[in-house]
Amino acid sequence: MKFDNYYLDLKKVNSLKSKNKREQISRYYTDMMHSFYDGRNSIGISLFNTLYTAEYLKELRSEKIDKIIPKS
Repeated sequence: MKFDNYYLDLKKVNSLKSKNKREQISRYYTDMMHSFYDGRNSIGISLFNTLYTAEYLKELRSEKIDKIIPKS
């Protein structure tokens, strides 16, 4: 899996009502990026899975496909 094909969905993060929750999601993303950079892959993967499962990460590829072929 190429983690650089994913990005933080800022629209979803900014839609959170709680400032603390917005900041926590941003910290998770920052920690994930630092973990991969530092070679702590198991931590990075865990944070990635947390953000991905909660749908805070978007995949570039699927977004491009959705623009070409809109979902019904």
